[in-house]
Amino acid sequence: MSTELRPLEGLPITAVLFDFAGTLFDDRDLRDVHLQQLRFVAAAAGRTGTDNELRAAYRQGMGIGYRSIAGAASYLHRDLFGRAFSGMATALGSSIDDATAQQAVSRQYRATIDAARLRPDCLATLGALRNGGVHVQIVSNIDDEQLEPMVTGLGLRDVIDAATSSEAAGSCKPDPAIYETALGKAGVPPDAALFVGDSIGHDIVGPAAMGMRTAWLAPRAGAEPGDARPDAIIGSLGEVLALVGIRTPHGVER
Repeated sequence: MSTELRPLEGLPITAVLFDFAGTLFDDRDLRDVHLQQLRFVAAAAGRTGTDNELRAAYRQGMGIGYRSIAGAASYLHRDLFGRAFSGMATALGSSIDDATAQQAVSRQYRATIDAARLRPDCLATLGALRNGGVHVQIVSNIDDEQLEPMVTGLGLRDVIDAATSSEAAGSCKPDPAIYETALGKAGVPPDAALFVGDSIGHDIVGPAAMGMRTAWLAPRAGAEPGDARPDAIIGSLGEVLALVGIRTPHGVER
């Protein structure tokens, strides 16, 4: 987003922790793939609707899902999404049984695993960090059944040191325990770590409260983080290298 980025002030950064969905890959690219699951739920519920109507119903269903886990430090995302699909059917004026809701989740997970594509500079950026002696880790609110095959299928194993799922940590961002688990794997204190992500609450406010520095991957040029105060606002993953003080290799966005 800026060509004037400089290394962040403070202790040298020796670990960079990355969010996964929305950060290493853009989940907005999966909208059409995920629409197939909304059509599946609508058909199972005996309802029809335009794509916009189905998306609106799913948003209502997701609201129901999030309310069901409000205040919980940990939950399986399979359960959350199952409740969201059931809530979607309710919003459409019908219902589906639990087995159908879980079938929709399985279809959604498979579609994500098959269709997700890393941002163009992802592998080069993570590789440059790791070659520069920086610990690189994925920290994601995601179930292992989805994270593990995606890390392998997207070729991330060779450019990361660790991956921490909310399921394995028994804690979902922004609960502190998931960050503590990730920092423990990295073997660094919070003020030697940089957290990079697209979610203000999960990837900026939560890590900052732990004492980490943060970089917000903005959805578009000129976007503002509201009341949050990330240490940097970036428009591409390659800009992380400047924040850490690593020379940007050829082919990486700056």
